[in-house]
Amino acid sequence: MPHTHHLKQETHSDFLKQGRIDPITGEKIEEGHTIVICAACKSAFFVESWEYLGETHCNQTDTLSEIPVRKSLQLMAKPLEYLPFYFKKGQYILDRGDGSDTGFAAITLLLILGAIVTVPLVITIAVFLGSIFAWPVGWAFIGVSGYLINEIIQPYYRGKRKFSKITAKKGFQLAVNMKNQTVEYMRKNKKISIPFDDIKHIKYYIDYIPFSECGQYLQQSVSLEIMTKEYKKTRLYTFLHNNQIPQWSQFLEDLPYHLPVLNQK
Repeated sequence: MPHTHHLKQETHSDFLKQGRIDPITGEKIEEGHTIVICAACKSAFFVESWEYLGETHCNQTDTLSEIPVRKSLQLMAKPLEYLPFYFKKGQYILDRGDGSDTGFAAITLLLILGAIVTVPLVITIAVFLGSIFAWPVGWAFIGVSGYLINEIIQPYYRGKRKFSKITAKKGFQLAVNMKNQTVEYMRKNKKISIPFDDIKHIKYYIDYIPFSECGQYLQQSVSLEIMTKEYKKTRLYTFLHNNQIPQWSQFLEDLPYHLPVLNQK
C-alpha cells in the first residue's frame, strides 16, 4: 500500500507554499487533498493519479512515509561534484509511432517538390542534349534529391534523432551547487548557473533507447527542462547506462524540496 498524506494547513504549511502541481491532472495541490509522493523523484500526485499510473513511477513503486521538509541549504553545502556523464543542449526525442501518417504527407510533399524542380530540368536537358537523355536524368535527379531531403527532414516528421555518443569535447557537465544555491552546467570551464530562487520548475523524462538506435549501448535517454520564473527554458539531454541511473537519482535527491521536480512519464 502506498503512503498517503492528507494535507492540512497547520501541519503542512511549508509544503503547501510550494504550489505543487499534480503532473497527471495539472491541478494545483491544496489543503484538503490526499496525495502520494514518489520516493525517487519527490513528485506529488493525487491518490487517483497514482492509481492511474498503476502505483508506479520512475520505474519503482516506493512512496515517502513523510512529507519532505525544506532542506537547510547551509547544512547541505557539500563539495561540488559534477555528474560523470555529459549533456547536450536540446532534446532527444524517440520515435512517437510508426510515422505512417506524417511519413505519407512528407513523401507526397517530396514528390510535388521533385516534380516542380524536375520538369524545368527535363525541358532544359531536352533542349541541349536531346529528349533521349532528359527523362533518365530527371528520374535519377528525383531519386537522389528525394533521398537526401528525406534524410534531412525525417527527424522532424518522425520525431526521432539518430543516436550518437556525447563526448567531453561537445558535452556539458551538470551539478547541484548547494553552497551557491544554483543548478550549474559547464563546458570547457565556461560555467552557467541558474539560482534556485529563479527556477519555476524542473521537468524530466527517461526513455529506453532501442537496440536498433544505439547498437551495443544498452542505455536510457534523459531529457531535462529547467524553466525559470521569467519563462526562460534550458533544455539538455544525456544518455545513461543502466548502472548510472543511481547517480541521476542522486542529482534529483540533491535538489531542494521546494523546487517542483516533475517526471513527465
